[in-house]
Amino acid sequence: MFDDAKPWIQRDWKLVAAMLIPAIAVIALLLYMAGWILVMSFTDLALFGRKATEWSFVGFDNYERLFKRRGFLNSLWVTTVFTVFSAIIGQNILGFAMAAALRNTGRFTKSFVEGAVILGWILPDVVAAYVWSATFTENGLVDLAILQPFGIETRNFINDHPLFVVIVANVWKGAAWSYILYSAALDTVPSEVVEAARVDGATPLQRAWHITLPILRPHIATNCLFITISSFVYFPLIYALTGGGPGRKTQVLSIFVYQESFAVGKLGYGSAISVAMVLIVAFLSIFYVRLLKDPR
Repeated sequence: MFDDAKPWIQRDWKLVAAMLIPAIAVIALLLYMAGWILVMSFTDLALFGRKATEWSFVGFDNYERLFKRRGFLNSLWVTTVFTVFSAIIGQNILGFAMAAALRNTGRFTKSFVEGAVILGWILPDVVAAYVWSATFTENGLVDLAILQPFGIETRNFINDHPLFVVIVANVWKGAAWSYILYSAALDTVPSEVVEAARVDGATPLQRAWHITLPILRPHIATNCLFITISSFVYFPLIYALTGGGPGRKTQVLSIFVYQESFAVGKLGYGSAISVAMVLIVAFLSIFYVRLLKDPR
């Protein structure tokens, strides 16, 4: 009788332990990998050659190289521009605009737009890269449908404006997440409060600024946190579309890590870049978590 009164966790502790073992194993593996990457960042370990077996500790040399060589700073700048314009401005604003615009539209229109947006989201990155390559390459869709009919000289946007192309591709690929989140968040805005403000003479812009946005503040911060981090470490679509080029115009940090670690073979230096990325992402996470807190 008394056993039945105990919490189920105490009664079925063996089941709980069995359920926790996989989670603990995954966490332990992640911690081991993170620790090993941190250790490698202080070494001259290489993927091939003599340094693959006869490596040694080099202290903070790899971290000093981050700021002495142009590659890391260039990739940091490219990653920052890519993240700001494709995530914070592009995906965030486009997702919110679509969610707000489709609230009062017909069911067919809303379903059609949602289907098109979500299709881009679930499309494999390699397929999406092929679509955008066919769109922006010379004699592609942009040339045939827009430039040539107006007598404008054809051009290869991937070669001439590669960063613009990958930003547009990432906005198209990731706007669905922001749209879904904001569609659900807008349902939490009390309609009676908005209606009262409208009766009092508030314009749509005033209602959005003073009522909707303050209520959605936690949702906006959560969305920006997710899309900022995912865009900051994004790799597959950019690599499949441009390979980080031409030159280093689209060489974001994730591609820089890959090239330094596996193409060049400098695992120690690549690990230092990875640690720097983790620190930057941690800083961004702390910033957005602070935004989530109630300012009062």
